[in-house]
Amino acid sequence: MNTPEPSRLQVDTKAQTLTVDWADGHTSVFPLSRLRAACPCAECQGDAIDRIDPPASGAGPSGAPPQWTDLEIEPAGSVGIRITWDDGHNAGIFRWDRLWALQPPSA
Repeated sequence: MNTPEPSRLQVDTKAQTLTVDWADGHTSVFPLSRLRAACPCAECQGDAIDRIDPPASGAGPSGAPPQWTDLEIEPAGSVGIRITWDDGHNAGIFRWDRLWALQPPSA
């Protein structure tokens, strides 16, 4: 299956999520901590993670201070995005097909 193009990306630092709206109408919601753990760079080896479940329905902030508050997201050509995390790490490129596979429409 071809990966649809993303139509919108939104980071919510209060909810600690990255939302990707796909051109086919599907929406993926990634908890930032799990997405950081899935970083595909050689150092992190996050490609061992094969699925990220969306936050539980109705789950609000845990009361703990947000871990990720100063993210930068930039295009990585036409293939995906590079995220610069609060810890300065930005070596991984999250390809669109990788993000799609982490949370497919059946999620």
